[in-house]
Amino acid sequence: MTGSECYKLFGLNPGASEEEIRKKYRVLAKKHHPDVNKDEKSTKRFLEIQEAYEFLLQDILRPEEVDEVKVPETSLEEDYAAYRSHAAEQYRARKLKEEKELQAMYERLQSGPTFLFHRIIAVACIIVLVALLLDLFLPHHIEKSVIESYSTDVYQSMNDNLVSLAKTQSGDRFFLNAFSNRYFDTNPFVDIERTNILHQAVHVISDAKDLKQIIPIHFSFYWAQAVLFFFFLIPSVFLWYRKKDAFFIMGSYFSRYGSGILLLYFLMTEGRWYHLLTLGFY
Repeated sequence: MTGSECYKLFGLNPGASEEEIRKKYRVLAKKHHPDVNKDEKSTKRFLEIQEAYEFLLQDILRPEEVDEVKVPETSLEEDYAAYRSHAAEQYRARKLKEEKELQAMYERLQSGPTFLFHRIIAVACIIVLVALLLDLFLPHHIEKSVIESYSTDVYQSMNDNLVSLAKTQSGDRFFLNAFSNRYFDTNPFVDIERTNILHQAVHVISDAKDLKQIIPIHFSFYWAQAVLFFFFLIPSVFLWYRKKDAFFIMGSYFSRYGSGILLLYFLMTEGRWYHLLTLGFY
């Protein structure tokens, strides 16, 4: 590096005083030091500043004063190697800390109150899954009811079905095919087909005008049973899958806060917890 390049790097004119050089060096060193500036080129720039600083000091001092300049005991290459070694040591320490924290998280998820809570949710989900499976094969029962009112608002369901909300005298609310409303105007008396154990409504049956219509119910838990099976299986899967990876961590949290909340809502609505407790007799 030539003298003109050194002065240009420091933004000084030739003949600048030692105090100006030292002041400018402190400013540039703080700005480009690798510990402060994370840019990839900061290390190279810092080494250039060091080289220019030494050159400019030696350029302005008299020969007898050159010996008084404090020359670093190590070369720039050695300083850079020491910096890299320090950075590598910091990286290893950070990785070790992360591994310890991760191990502590695994131990918390696989033992103690957290794991006990996970097991309780898994067992409860399996019990509900068994009830849902039995309801698929056990004979359904019929419950008499009356359509008290229905909404004229129409919503889009799957397979281009248009549905509207109907309410029974007993307080049930069903999303039924919108075309069925005309049957309720002439005969509001209906039969509700329910499952054996959990008493989930499967269909609404209308006999208006001597024409028997089996009307599907939309947007109900029975209508979306495939989703329930998936959510209620997850806690058991992650009781078995216990590898130390991100998949296990996400699955464990989802089992408690996803499947657990859905299970609680499922049981507490429409008295399902009571039907399950009495095995469907009430």
